[in-house]
Amino acid sequence: MVEVLKLYNFYSQRLRDCTKVMARLICGNRLAFLSEEHKLLLTEHFSQPQKTAQPRELAIKLGFEYAQVIAILAVLATDKLCRNYLLIYHYCAEACVDRQPLNEGMVTLPYTCPYCEETIDTYDDLQFDIMVETEVSIEFV
Repeated sequence: MVEVLKLYNFYSQRLRDCTKVMARLICGNRLAFLSEEHKLLLTEHFSQPQKTAQPRELAIKLGFEYAQVIAILAVLATDKLCRNYLLIYHYCAEACVDRQPLNEGMVTLPYTCPYCEETIDTYDDLQFDIMVETEVSIEFV
């Protein structure tokens, strides 16, 4: 019985994976600065669900200005194709020490760094960035 259940779960997941479709993001006038090559690069980057991206990463990959990348991420958020996060950095680590949904706003002070457990009383001791995580695979057209 256990083996049958394992097989059922395995094939059920495979079927769900096969039936997932790629969302089509119609760029139009909202992202008129995107060339066909850029759309292909973005489609390649976001070809898998739960793909993450940060503005600087995409700016370097695509050769865009930071503001253009923010526009792309804003359109993804507007079309509800991604979740937005505020990344929190502290001097104690090279990577982000925490993240929270962007719609929650800034972290509340005092903030305790989960990495070094230092209590932080001012935003001057923290740095921030944003990150998106896609809900589905996305095709830019």
